[in-house]
Amino acid sequence: MKIMNDVILNVVLILFPMLVYFIYNCYREIKCEKYNSILLKVALFSSLYLCLKYGNIETNTQILLFCNIPILIAYLKKEAQVAIVLSIIILLYSEYIFNQNITITLLKFISYYIIYLIGKKKNIKDNTFIILIAILQGFFIAIEYTFIYKTTNIITLVELLLAILLFYLLPIVLLYLFKLADNISSLYLAVSEIEKDKQLKNSLFKITHEVKNPIAVCKGYLDMIDINNKEKLSKYIPIIKQEIDRSLNIMSDFMEFSKIKIDKELLDINVLLEDIIKELDLIMGNKNIKMTSRITQDEIFIEGDYNRLKQVFINIIKNSMESIDKKGNIDITTHVLKDKYYIEVTDNGCGMDEYTLSKVKELFFTTKNKGSGLGVSLSTEIIKAHSGSIDYTSKPNKGTKVVVKLPIVMI
Repeated sequence: MKIMNDVILNVVLILFPMLVYFIYNCYREIKCEKYNSILLKVALFSSLYLCLKYGNIETNTQILLFCNIPILIAYLKKEAQVAIVLSIIILLYSEYIFNQNITITLLKFISYYIIYLIGKKKNIKDNTFIILIAILQGFFIAIEYTFIYKTTNIITLVELLLAILLFYLLPIVLLYLFKLADNISSLYLAVSEIEKDKQLKNSLFKITHEVKNPIAVCKGYLDMIDINNKEKLSKYIPIIKQEIDRSLNIMSDFMEFSKIKIDKELLDINVLLEDIIKELDLIMGNKNIKMTSRITQDEIFIEGDYNRLKQVFINIIKNSMESIDKKGNIDITTHVLKDKYYIEVTDNGCGMDEYTLSKVKELFFTTKNKGSGLGVSLSTEIIKAHSGSIDYTSKPNKGTKVVVKLPIVMI
């Protein structure tokens, strides 16, 4: 029972850094081969350190069998230099800490290296490499136990055979587990890349579609233009100009979306909101729209980009204005809840049905004849970059409510 507990402990010590490596490698956003190699090296050296430091098995020889795992993994990942360094560490540890004769261990590590070189030259598969290592491992385990046990007692021989089987199979199983996890990790990364390619293709398709429409309109009117007919010229040229402007706006919005850069600084969000309200107040009056605001009088500081946040709130209020046909109201209110600052923009415009509401944050989705479908998507990304959130609630012919939540900086 004790030996099983010790074996489980050593398995955990070996696998834990490897598991951390795989999880972090899968979920980190920046993929870099050099960085991945550094992470693997850290995991391998961590596994060896934990096993040597905290491993607890009756004989030191058995502990060293588990310490072989990081070496073999390094060979599997074509990190021969790392494998050699790990081998040297184990040899030094065996001689100076365990006071063991390192001859057999040295021969074993040399054999590992030879198999690695042959495999590299012959381009053998990883599974074949593991099988060759398994045969070699069994051979050296038999030799090691022959030197340790020199008795013919039947019970001792049975225990010897069981121990050889256990310590022969476990490293091989661990190697297969590593290979399986490595394959799963590679598959996950491949699927992530495919998903990114799919999103890119969808975005390119959508922007091509959006730009194609106004260009087609321009071509149609150009075909109909008669330079001798001033009436048609005065009628068609402004339309062509509008469609060209629309195309330029779509391209500009898309470039803006793909180059979101946030320069945060400490700012009073209420000052920002007051500036926006002053700028838009005159436009509201000309459009027969009444805008009311109830903003807290306290100073509310956040870490934010003034211009980017201004862009977001102008886009929200502008959408509210465009949703109102003739006469209407836009109400801006704010309040603090825990460590979040809530900015609510409510209008009594045309509102949105459930389908439109579910699509409103999607790239290029728009219900406007001249809209690019990028404003809400861009605003959502900017708010996310400020560690906040933006939510829409709406009903047809009842209006829309937009709630922006931003984290407060306590001073």
